[in-house]
Amino acid sequence: MDKLTGKLDELDWVTNPDETRSKIIDAASVLYARKGFADTSLQEISEKAGVTRSVTRRYVKTKSEIMRMIMEDILTSFQENLIKVIEGIDDPEEKLANALYIYLTVVDQQREKALLIYQKSSSLDKASKRRVMQLEVDVSNIFAKIISEGIEQGVFKMVDTDLMAFNIMMLAYMWVLKRWHFKNRFILDKYFKLQLETIMDTLKK
Repeated sequence: MDKLTGKLDELDWVTNPDETRSKIIDAASVLYARKGFADTSLQEISEKAGVTRSVTRRYVKTKSEIMRMIMEDILTSFQENLIKVIEGIDDPEEKLANALYIYLTVVDQQREKALLIYQKSSSLDKASKRRVMQLEVDVSNIFAKIISEGIEQGVFKMVDTDLMAFNIMMLAYMWVLKRWHFKNRFILDKYFKLQLETIMDTLKK
């Protein structure tokens, strides 16, 4: 840590890169949500994160790269938690229910970031936009695979798995986008239960 400024410096970047990266991403999320994508500078992100600008530059060259990192964090968190929970589960209904709950939980815990991705992804440069789009496809493929397994086992009816997977993802994002309304009626667990019933009514034979 820089003794004069109290900010994380090059040594922190070497010894604890994950913490430093997380601070940068969290700071960027808050500033982008508050000020907007175009009006936030890398210097402001560094100040908010408590990280020297030289360290911030080691992680990102542009704000678009930070947006990509935010999306990667959401996806990684979902994938890591999902693998732990569904390991050894063969029942596609149980597996899908677990996948939905984990995704909803991750999106809820990181709702500022999720909302930012939804609102601001059009402002990204082409390379970062393609990367974010691919990460969304990666998430949808997880759901699509579970649905396909259910169809093969005769548990789920024939559906367009790609379309159904994205429908499920949008239900999770609806909790973030319309939370101003639903939070007065539901807690997250109740929202999950009701949406799971809707999904299963569509899928089950």
